[in-house]
Amino acid sequence: MLTPPAHAAAPDPSDAAFRRAPLLARGINLSNWFASSSDLSADHIAKHTTPADLTLIHDLGFTYVRLGVDPTQFTRPGLQSPDATAALARLDTAINQVLVAKLAVSLCIFPTDDYKRELASDDGARKFIQLWRSLAQHYAASDPEHVFFEVINEPQVNDAYRWDGLQAATVAAIRSQAPNHTIIATAARWSGLDDILRVEPVRDVNVIYNFHFYEPYPFTHQAASWGSFDWTFYKDVPYPATTDTIKTALANVPDASARYTLYLYAATGWNQQSILGRLQFARAWADEHHVPIICDEFGAYRDKAPADSRARYLHDVRSSLEQLHIGWAMWDYSGDFGIVTKQNDTTTPDPITIEALGLHPK
Repeated sequence: MLTPPAHAAAPDPSDAAFRRAPLLARGINLSNWFASSSDLSADHIAKHTTPADLTLIHDLGFTYVRLGVDPTQFTRPGLQSPDATAALARLDTAINQVLVAKLAVSLCIFPTDDYKRELASDDGARKFIQLWRSLAQHYAASDPEHVFFEVINEPQVNDAYRWDGLQAATVAAIRSQAPNHTIIATAARWSGLDDILRVEPVRDVNVIYNFHFYEPYPFTHQAASWGSFDWTFYKDVPYPATTDTIKTALANVPDASARYTLYLYAATGWNQQSILGRLQFARAWADEHHVPIICDEFGAYRDKAPADSRARYLHDVRSSLEQLHIGWAMWDYSGDFGIVTKQNDTTTPDPITIEALGLHPK
């Protein structure tokens, strides 16, 4: 269990979320560490993201990390089992390492697709609420100024009304065990911009709301082998794009439907102003409901995207979010969307991406 901070005073819950939101100004997602990996062994956890990585993240200018956790580590067969206890101890160590690196951390349940499907059942929802009740109790002594509890990553519950109810019950369970911590809530489905605009805020003032922004997908997910079938056809797609600059990329797409989708991307006129215009809807929603809001995922797959176009896109999203006073977290640190490359025990930051994110390394 984490050591409680010295002289920690109970915050005023009426302003804690707004007061703490600036700690989530510039973040990075620590993907494939405690989740989204076929290997969650002690050896993998120890080697994948190290204290040196966390120090680098701080020195690059980030203020927080988003740490996704696969819940099956604790639910099979339960939080008190030897395996779960060992997994929880590893998570304790990781969170302490983050705090030692002078970063805040968003602890997020990052489930598999199978787990998300179970949320559609009453039994699955009950187990999810109980999991968070147990985790909140375990981490109740952690520093509420720097440890945030994020309900879930992209719940994929298509019924937004049901998700609002489940999220409200989960927030209440967390709050029953951790009265001082700020909770990060999200929207149904994929937590997209269109999804957050449908959310009914919970009756808890110490909550920050988040959404994800990957639009336009023909650019951000070009060549990706998951998701929409047409992404695999796209490569060397520029940003910004016009119907003239997209001609070469269009000619290399063999599927008519995929060509049309790519044409629409160019014809829509994506640029910094159009991105700012879309993100203003998130700002307006947060202002209307008097809640803080962040975007804790955005990015572009770096396999086949032109490096200069990717940098322009990251700059435009990041600067638009900052103009609207919305904190952000890029996806991700060292993965396919990453800011660094790891090879042969050497970690190399990408200067173009760092510049695009407006970071000022020490």
